Amino acid sequence: MASFKKIRRAARRPFETAAFRIFAWIVPRLPRCAVVRFSTATGWMAARIPFRDNRVALKNLDAVFGGTKTPEEKRRILATSFATMTQTMLDLFWFSKDPDNRIRKYVVFEEGPNKDSFFEDKPVVCITAHIGSWEVMGQTSALMGAKMASIAAPLKNPAVNQAMVELRERTGQVIIPQKGALKSLIARLRKNGKAAFVLDQNTPEREGGVLVNFLGFPMPVSMAPAALAYRTGTEIMLGVCLPEPKGHYRIRIPKIIIPPPYDKERDADQVVLELTQQIQDGISEEILKHPEHWLWAYRHWRRVPGKTYPPNYPDY
Repeated sequence: MASFKKIRRAARRPFETAAFRIFAWIVPRLPRCAVVRFSTATGWMAARIPFRDNRVALKNLDAVFGGTKTPEEKRRILATSFATMTQTMLDLFWFSKDPDNRIRKYVVFEEGPNKDSFFEDKPVVCITAHIGSWEVMGQTSALMGAKMASIAAPLKNPAVNQAMVELRERTGQVIIPQKGALKSLIARLRKNGKAAFVLDQNTPEREGGVLVNFLGFPMPVSMAPAALAYRTGTEIMLGVCLPEPKGHYRIRIPKIIIPPPYDKERDADQVVLELTQQIQDGISEEILKHPEHWLWAYRHWRRVPGKTYPPNYPDY
């Protein structure tokens, strides 16, 4: 079975690569309004087609909101969520053409003390989630002068992965492969760089996850960002990049977390757990403020044999 999957994956790669190159050629040439309208139409259709991602998203919405939102309200959230994710992917291509002018025209970094602190010449552990456009946020931060490095899991198709890295790095951002990233991150922080993580995915405890409360349910997430911040004494900043009308984006930093000074006499695991929970609390707060822009179509919560879960825990 494993061999068959490898053969099937290898057979798909030329088609995936060709599709990627077609999108990379067409999308940057579209007017901005076409990208927005296509994304909106895709979201509307996807929310009404009973495919697997749709069912997963509705189970998540039912679990988090229960009866506090009507079925039609949940459908509207889902439609906008799909539209946001579509636009996020298309914008990876669209902003690759003349990125300096396009980003400065369509992306605003919200003014305030948190923005000023972020762009200071100092190390920062940056946290975001699959809310709005995490891709645009990384590109914009680098374009505006932040020494940004983002962690990303390589795609299974090497040709597409290399092309994706080139798109993401076009404005000066550095993409670091997820595996073995720790040494590179520590080196960058020592040079006053920024290390960015997307931290709303289920990470099994066997892979370095730690169990926290996320939107009211237990979920293991990576403890790497909190551990890195605590060990190096680096500030943690939570940022989001939310869509606005006519294809614009607004980036804001709603939360800054200062880790306690490192103390070898303290229980480091407990400190890291508390920091990770603070991060997830901040992410949860942003999701509940802007649920229509979060990625609901993902199995965030997964049952582990031998453990008990709340009655309304999502069952995929």
